[in-house]
Amino acid sequence: MAMNVWVPKQYGAWAMLLAPVLAGSILGGFGWHEILIVASWVTAYLSYMAIRGFSGRDRRAHIPPAAVFGVAAAAGAVTLLVWHMALMWWAGPLVVLFGTSLILIVTGRERSAANDAAQIGASCMMTAAAATAHLMGAGFGWSVFAAGVAWPKAWLAAAVFAGYFWGTIPYVKTMIRERGKPGWYIASVAYHAVMIGLGFLVNPWVGAFAILATARAALVPKLWPRAKPKRIGIGEMAGTVILIVIVVTTL
Repeated sequence: MAMNVWVPKQYGAWAMLLAPVLAGSILGGFGWHEILIVASWVTAYLSYMAIRGFSGRDRRAHIPPAAVFGVAAAAGAVTLLVWHMALMWWAGPLVVLFGTSLILIVTGRERSAANDAAQIGASCMMTAAAATAHLMGAGFGWSVFAAGVAWPKAWLAAAVFAGYFWGTIPYVKTMIRERGKPGWYIASVAYHAVMIGLGFLVNPWVGAFAILATARAALVPKLWPRAKPKRIGIGEMAGTVILIVIVVTTL
């Protein structure tokens, strides 16, 4: 239990957390700035997860990780802002998305699709944040920020990750909480089928990956309906590694 307070055992969540920011960092050159962005993002997420635990029975156990990870994330963020003040503009959308998530958690909708979508949206936004950080000019103004983030490849990469990870919401629900419910299964397969067409608009490699993701959404709930969450998460991690390679080498 103590270890889970510090490092959540959510294999699929780790894939969603790391893949977008890692891919964005690679696109951005993966210098020390990008490495610091990754470290700040991971510690901020771990602090956020610990804060979520305040609503449970063992709230006191979550205070140390929330404080330690929170201080580490803040230190990384301050260093990045000293480097480029315009990065502060990312705080707005991230606060909105994580604020929405916290509201849903407090109101008892932690397992809702809306909460998952908000967290995934924040994570995928980090693709563009990491990829364009080195393009920021001096100053704090909106024009400096807007000029820095105006790199189509960064946003295309963010969209690819968002398209995939939002699709994991109905897919995972068909495997766990909504297992055996036709509505969720149909929605999952239909969503992935639409992603095939959109994927081929990006390039053939993304389209081919979308075909594999659709096959997974259609077949796995039927062939292995009782798969354990750990195996589902490991499968997500494997697929995510493939998607990272595709994004950083073909976009």
